[in-house]
Parts: sequence; structure tokens; C-alpha cells
Amino acid sequence: MKTILVVGVRGMPDVEGGVEKNAESLFPPIAARGWKVCVAGWKPHIKSDDFRGVSLWCAPTSGFGKIDAPLYSILTWFKALRMRPDIVHMAGPEPAFLLWAYKLIGCKIVVRLGADYHRRPGSMAGKWFMRCAEYQLRWADNIIVVTPALARKLRASGIRKDIHVIGNALDRAENFPEDSPEDSSTPISGDYILFVGQISQQKNIHSLIAAFRVFAKSYPQMQLVIVGQWDKRAGRKQIEALGDERIKLLGSVPRSRLATLYRGARFFVNPSIREGHSNTLLEAISVGCPVLLGDLPENRDLRLNAKHYFSPEDMRSMVSALDRAHANPDVFRVNCDRFPQWEEIAEQTIQAYEKLFVDDAQGTANGQPSRA
Repeated sequence: MKTILVVGVRGMPDVEGGVEKNAESLFPPIAARGWKVCVAGWKPHIKSDDFRGVSLWCAPTSGFGKIDAPLYSILTWFKALRMRPDIVHMAGPEPAFLLWAYKLIGCKIVVRLGADYHRRPGSMAGKWFMRCAEYQLRWADNIIVVTPALARKLRASGIRKDIHVIGNALDRAENFPEDSPEDSSTPISGDYILFVGQISQQKNIHSLIAAFRVFAKSYPQMQLVIVGQWDKRAGRKQIEALGDERIKLLGSVPRSRLATLYRGARFFVNPSIREGHSNTLLEAISVGCPVLLGDLPENRDLRLNAKHYFSPEDMRSMVSALDRAHANPDVFRVNCDRFPQWEEIAEQTIQAYEKLFVDDAQGTANGQPSRA
């Protein structure tokens, strides 16, 4: 039985974030296919020892926020030293800062990159950290990217070997059951436009709000509902200072309770200026919610009809898109049949894993040293 240690995931289940959603959906079907998977998270996001066949390990925390991230990185390396997994799956670029250390103990490294690959920290120390992590990607055994556009960018930067394009998937209908009477309550009444996601500067929320306020002059009954945890630099206080009662900031909502909001929305909008393969967009599609999204290469890779796209940096384009979707939301629904389910994504990921061992066997047969 091959073993996988997953690092860079805060926890599961029902933890907000694209990396966490991917891990929660992907690794249980991989475990069901006979792989032994351990996800290394941290408090308070790990509350049990197991989730649907995936073992969960909680790294101790110090209580001092600024040192918890580097402490997690060091402790997960020691976890790997004891566990000696066949594969270390790094969920995002940050864990690659210690990629060299995992290679020293003989681990094969798979790095999965999404929208966070292009995130640039504000501090000089943060930028140096990310440059070091990105440089080490060339030593990874496999790299998984969520869109062809990201694969093209990676190859243009000089990293060309073993890049696999494996996106996210739709959730099955049973993951979004019809609400029971006690669960059907929503904090929102009336018509609303919905955004869901972790809110950082790249999510372009301020531009969406500005466009909504122009749009709402013609539709004063409409509301904009924003769901998600706010980054410190995302400017929530500026939005609260507007005093616009039509803008509802709900903060974090458990993933298990999002279906009610998706189903009740007139349409879902993603105005990001940088994006990967948005899990929240796919969740909206899963429950039949009409969708609008920014015209980015990564979003174009979804190959939706042109009407779904707008320029996220053009106010007139965004207002026009809101008008179109409001006028006839039904035509902005997307056929679910064009997207894979998580079981298919799990199979593609397993194939990427297995290729590592096939390549090693072939290299040994040819008298070459293995990559481990």
C-alpha cells in the first residue's frame, strides 16, 4: 500500500478555502482506491483522527500567530521523517520552501498549484520566501496545475517537466441535498446577487461593489451578498463605512450550509482579477445557480458561452453583465454534464502518482538511478 502525506492544508472537513475544499473532496476517493492518505493540518481545523478513510494529523500550535506557519512547516517535515511516505503532496507553493528537505529524506514530491501560485506577499521577507519556494518547484517529481493557462505560465517560467493539468470538479447532487425545514432558514430575504470565496485583494470585491451600486440604481430592491473570510488587507472596513444596507457581509459560512444561499441567489458572480479553478463557481454550477465570471485565461479554460464573461477591470463591462444576468438569469445556468465528478479527478491524480513509480522502474531497468 502506497502512502501519501498531504501538507499545506489547514484541515477538514468543512474548512473554508479552495485548498481545503480540494483536499476534502479529492483524498477520500483516493483512499477508497487503496492508498493510505494522511492530511497534516493544525488547530482548530482538525477535530478528529479520521475523515472518510483519510487519517488526520494535527500539528501543535504555539498560540502566537506569526510563528505558527513556520512551526507547522517544521513539524510536518518531522512527521514525514517518522512516517516515510511514498509521496508528499504539497497543496500550494508555500510548502515547497522545504521541498529540498523532503527530498533529502527520500520522498517523492507532488506539488499542486492553483490561484494562490500568483499571490505576491506585501513584505520583502514574504516575497523572498515565495521566490525560494517557487525556485524549488523545478525539483518536484510532479506538478499538478488546475488549468491549462497556469500550465502555460509555468512552462514559460522555465519549469517544463511532468506538469499535469487536473482541475477541480462538480459536487454530486447528494452533497447538496434539499434543505430540511430546520435547515432551510437563510439570513437573506428577497432578491440577491451572491459572491462566495476567501476575500483577498485579488478577488476584486471593491470593484464588484462599485459596479453593484451603479446597477442597483435601476434595481433598488436587489442586494449583494458577500460570503467568506476577509484577508486583513482586503478593506472590509471601507465597505462597512459605506453604510449601504443592500450590501450584506455574512463572513464565513460552513460549506455544508452554502447550498441554501446558492439556490436562493438570482445569480452568482466571480469578479476576481486572478483565479485558479474556482471551487465556489463549480459549487454554484452544481446546484444550478446562474453564473457570471471575470474574463481571465483560467476562467476561459472552462469554455463557457461568451455571455458568462465580463472584464473584471472594466466598470461598464461589469455593470452590463449584471444587467444581462438580472434580466434573464435562466440563460446563465451551465450544463453540469460538461464537468467531471471528483471520482474522475481522483483517478487522474492517481495516474499522476503512479507515473512516478513507473518512471523509476523504467529508469532502474535502464541502469539509471531512481529519482527518489
